[in-house]
Amino acid sequence: MILKSLHYKLLHKKINKSLKQLSNQERIKPRKIRSLGCIIDPNFPVSVDSFTDLCFSIGLKEKDLKIITFQENKNTFNVFSNMNITPTCISFMGNLSGRDSLEFISYNYDMLINFFKSNELLTLLSSKTNAKFRVGFDSVDSNLNDLIFSDQIKKFSDFKFELIKYLKMIK
Repeated sequence: MILKSLHYKLLHKKINKSLKQLSNQERIKPRKIRSLGCIIDPNFPVSVDSFTDLCFSIGLKEKDLKIITFQENKNTFNVFSNMNITPTCISFMGNLSGRDSLEFISYNYDMLINFFKSNELLTLLSSKTNAKFRVGFDSVDSNLNDLIFSDQIKKFSDFKFELIKYLKMIK
């Protein structure tokens, strides 16, 4: 119990430090989006095809899209994405240590979609990801995202429509 509490405090310290560094960065939407990263909690009713379709809608090819998903348990097979993050991908000290998570953060993205509600592991992963512009939901720390949608959005088609609309407005 004491070790779990200590791990939780260390993880929160890492997240807060990372969010502070993130808030000090100047972030603007690039004129042309050339790469898209997506961090997804598969508990949302959404498919890979939805993100591939979104990718095409904003003028990208499938090769320009990287997706990583959260798995509560490393033994659970996830067909959603070939890159996954599990609770075991975070060291005791709160550092990312999983192969997929380290690979995901090694890329630079023009836009990062944080398609998850409040989740400490995904917040840490997102805050460590190099992205010029971030999109996410209001249930996550406001320092994480530049464009924030209500987590009341129930259908991916509504999210996609609103995202494309705002991307056109933000030039």
